[in-house]
Amino acid sequence: MSKTKEVRAAAIQWDVQRGDTGANLAEAERLILEAHEDDARIVVLPELWTTSFVGDDVAAHRGAIDDAERKLAQMSGDLDLVATGSSYEIDADGRVYNTATVWEDGNVLGRYRKAHLFSPHGEDRMFSPGESPLVVDTKFGRAAIAICYDLRFPELIRELALTEALMLLVPAQWPEPRERHWNVLSRARAIEEQWFVIGTNRCGVEPSLMSDQDITYPGNSLIVSPTGEVLAEGDGEPRVVAADLRLKECSIIRRAIPVYRDRRPDFYARVHDELTGMRPVPSE
Repeated sequence: MSKTKEVRAAAIQWDVQRGDTGANLAEAERLILEAHEDDARIVVLPELWTTSFVGDDVAAHRGAIDDAERKLAQMSGDLDLVATGSSYEIDADGRVYNTATVWEDGNVLGRYRKAHLFSPHGEDRMFSPGESPLVVDTKFGRAAIAICYDLRFPELIRELALTEALMLLVPAQWPEPRERHWNVLSRARAIEEQWFVIGTNRCGVEPSLMSDQDITYPGNSLIVSPTGEVLAEGDGEPRVVAADLRLKECSIIRRAIPVYRDRRPDFYARVHDELTGMRPVPSE
């Protein structure tokens, strides 16, 4: 399903400033222009790139968030880019979502509301969970979207990959204590699904909304090949992390190791039914 043989992708990482949409937009613009000069055509920004986590204060930032996203849409058109990153979204009923938008040439290809909310940090109290996946056909090939904690749920990732997508784009704010998990899970999801993973993880330090203790973010954005090779990795500083994606590698590895052909969905359904009675009852 590839529409091009090779494309350069970039993870755009910086120290996202809580509530300072102007500063975040300025840094995003600077780094996107740098990525464009390096011939990147796909750019992935961090999770909540416009404001970071602002808790109950989101309504006060709504206008600035909309303006920043319009600017990113404009840049995707002016620079001939596919771009994504997540921001706060408030729907007509007042529900708040962590939503990734995918733009191509100034147009919205789709929006994805984060499905898995990280309860240890209270995300389930800040946001409503999304209920629909997102896979889009870009001019460079089919791409799926996940946000941060979603990476820990292979059930979702496998369903996305069954669409024959060639890449997984992952905006994230993944903290330093679980830095190794981010690296291992990104590589595992690339190997399992035989596609490219472009994961953008912010850098810097920010107080937790739950405890007010500082959280350090390692800025270890990753671009991983379908065989699990790390093609590029961030170093903790604001920067562009870029690599060339040779998209034909997906079809080559999928032919060599045909995991999709060798899957046994009927067997998995029976396993699910047979083991359901052995599962512990969830505690309140």
